[in-house]
Amino acid sequence: MPKHKTTESWTAPLHIEDPDTGEEATVGNAEQAKDMLDHAWPAYHGSQFERAEHACEEALNGHAPPEEARRAFIAAAVEAHLHLHS
Repeated sequence: MPKHKTTESWTAPLHIEDPDTGEEATVGNAEQAKDMLDHAWPAYHGSQFERAEHACEEALNGHAPPEEARRAFIAAAVEAHLHLHS
């Protein structure tokens, strides 16, 4: 039986800053992370970006814990040279 779609909050939100544009965002769950990956991500999309997209989808569909998506999102942000504050 498929699990229900979830937008469970992460243990701590992440504050993201793009040093190139000065844009800032707060991301507190897999849905917000997926939205940022899809619509507000820097041009560089490496392997961690793809992993984060997949992890967010899995968390949203209830197939993975939200914290797994958080860890993958952090790795993608580091890979993209974004500044993170929790």
